Amino acid sequence: MNDPFAHSAVNERLIVDLLQELYRRFGLDYRDYSPTFLSRRISAYAKKLNLDSIEELKQKLLENDKQLDGLIESFSLPTTRMFRDAALFQLIRETVIPILAKKQLSKVWSAGCSTGEEAYSLAIVLKEELPGRRVLTFATDLSERSLYNARKGIYQLRRMRAYTSGYQAGGGRAEFSNYYTADHENAMMNAELKKNIVFAQHNLVTDSTFNEFDLILCRNVLIYFNRSLQEHVLNLLLDSLRPGGILILGDKESLRSMSPRKNLLDIDRTYRIYQKTE
Repeated sequence: MNDPFAHSAVNERLIVDLLQELYRRFGLDYRDYSPTFLSRRISAYAKKLNLDSIEELKQKLLENDKQLDGLIESFSLPTTRMFRDAALFQLIRETVIPILAKKQLSKVWSAGCSTGEEAYSLAIVLKEELPGRRVLTFATDLSERSLYNARKGIYQLRRMRAYTSGYQAGGGRAEFSNYYTADHENAMMNAELKKNIVFAQHNLVTDSTFNEFDLILCRNVLIYFNRSLQEHVLNLLLDSLRPGGILILGDKESLRSMSPRKNLLDIDRTYRIYQKTE
């Protein structure tokens, strides 16, 4: 039996039409996302709704706000965890913290923060390495559902064992359990960690810069965009970075395929750490 969602010129055209209609009617711009990523997510969502074609999905989306919201959420892939890539957090302690330590007030941006695990990991590192120093972290994402969960800061207790290992491997200086309270099923991050984190919606595709930062993390977000959109978002990140500031990308991302930028210095190529020189 033929798969109605298999890649074909017809389905490719229907997806382009669908994206154009979403942009025209709702201002939702996914037109420069990776075609492979879009095709997979749109097809999976149509199958989830038991629909028979992308054309049928298009009609449903334009008629039903709830199903449109569902598609938008399907474009967000919350794959984060606390202290993901523990060696990176050790490098942050060793190479980034000394830069932040020179400032009375530092600003950090966790772009594409998903459900908040990265933001809380950063808050813990900053608390340990810069005690008494004020560091304001902006954690942003496109998904309101993810941001809602991030603001709550409640995670499954069974995950804390793995998070504890990451914390320790990333240079943790205390007991990880000091940073949350737990019941039988969940762990809630301490209010002290939350007080210097601002969770807010921001669209890297359509929104502009909103502050100047000393450190920006945007990890494994660019991989979902095509080349031109990657360039656009990278420019946005650099425009948001103060001279001397640090940009950290994901391990699946590289600047080598993008236009050369003379104002970026490689700090660590393995972990995609760069410094803006001017």
